[in-house]
Amino acid sequence: MFNRYIPLIISAVLFFGWEIIIFFPKNFLITAAVIIILSTVLLLRLNKFNFKSKDFWLLASPCLFLILSASIFLLFLNYLAVKHSVVIILSVISYYFASYFYYFLCRITKYTPLSLESSSSYFNVISFLFLSISFYGFINLLNIKMWYPAVLLILAVFILTYQFFWINKVGERNNFLISTLVSVLMAEFFWSISFLPISHFISGLSLTIIYYVLINILLLHFLEKFDKKTVIKYFAIGLICIFVILLSARWL
Repeated sequence: MFNRYIPLIISAVLFFGWEIIIFFPKNFLITAAVIIILSTVLLLRLNKFNFKSKDFWLLASPCLFLILSASIFLLFLNYLAVKHSVVIILSVISYYFASYFYYFLCRITKYTPLSLESSSSYFNVISFLFLSISFYGFINLLNIKMWYPAVLLILAVFILTYQFFWINKVGERNNFLISTLVSVLMAEFFWSISFLPISHFISGLSLTIIYYVLINILLLHFLEKFDKKTVIKYFAIGLICIFVILLSARWL
């Protein structure tokens, strides 16, 4: 019976934890660690505390990555109203993800097919956006050497990409190779964009658009739905979005 309320408890933990981060940023490390540990323990309970299950960690990683990335991202938002809005929205969508997780593991007959697949994709892109903005923020505002966040980005991209292709049923060997390749490519783009005199928000958003276009084109290839028109559409939309963002951005 308790398991049914776990999604709601996770949502409440995230809401109050992120609110504490907003009002008491000096306690960021402790608060972030607590909400990540509590969320992990609650999700593990749904899996009967089976720590050795690779499938569990891959299914849970979008939610856990979102919690981590959002906690860091909140430090770079300036307006209090925006911070509270982000907290409310993310707490709500985390509840829905945890609910899908509950139904998949505990009440499979009521699970809506492809719920985790679609929500994982969105969570991964949002997490990538938050991490990208945060990493550029560390470089721009704290003068951190670029290779530190670049190494963390490579690790994050590998996990997010591996999970994305895994949940879309791409084979293990192909998944590992393509995730490694995407990680290296995104590190190159990360390094290149860092030289542009734009804010960390614009830099992170531009990098996220590149990542989104890249992984979706690769997915089309693995699903054997790769065609010229679709690829051109993805590239065109991606380039137009980046062009509009850079054109409208305030250059430093």
